[in-house]
Amino acid sequence: MWLDEFAAAILEDEVVLRHIRDGHIFHFPILSDGTVSGQASRVESNPRGDREARSYLSDAYAAAQDAFSSQ
Repeated sequence: MWLDEFAAAILEDEVVLRHIRDGHIFHFPILSDGTVSGQASRVESNPRGDREARSYLSDAYAAAQDAFSSQ
């Protein structure tokens, strides 16, 4: 379950996730049609993370979609 890996916040225009262990921050815009965009995502990498932030991107996107749809 993504809750084990990410902490999520749903803002007015984006879903923000923080990878709990590595500290990377992922921003996924909420589009006007009510979907979460993976194409326009933005990543704030934590240089001290064990793994590169991009290696979590697909999991973060799935977590953002799940968090947004279950709000």
